[in-house]
This record gives sequence, structure tokens and C-alpha cells, in this order.
Amino acid sequence: MSAVKERIERAAHKVGRNSKEIKLVAVSKTHPLEVLQSAIESDIRVFGENKVQEAEDKINVLGREN
Repeated sequence: MSAVKERIERAAHKVGRNSKEIKLVAVSKTHPLEVLQSAIESDIRVFGENKVQEAEDKINVLGREN
């Protein structure tokens, strides 16, 4: 995960932006709960889903805030 954050920081700096203003969105569609839990443990907090029903199922198991 740190490599991704470093790339975001370099890209932001290159275009004159503050990297703290940039939000990393992880695509969670079709991924099992175990993968999402691992992402949460790596400090990822924003996920993208295509279907509300799938997001609701995952939220019900993992919770809104971790």
C-alpha cells in the first residue's frame, strides 16, 4: 500500500496539488469479503461497487467504519 501512496504523492506534487486532497477509491466489485477485510487492514476506507445490493451485503458484514 505504501507504494501506491508514494505514487499518489509524487503525482500530486508534479501537478501542484496536495496529496491529502486526493482520495483513493478501491474497486470492491466481485471481490470476496476476505479481500476487502485485507484492504481495510491496509488502511483503505473508500470502496466502489456497481450494485447497491452487493455493497449493502458487504457493509452489513464488515460495517461502515473500520
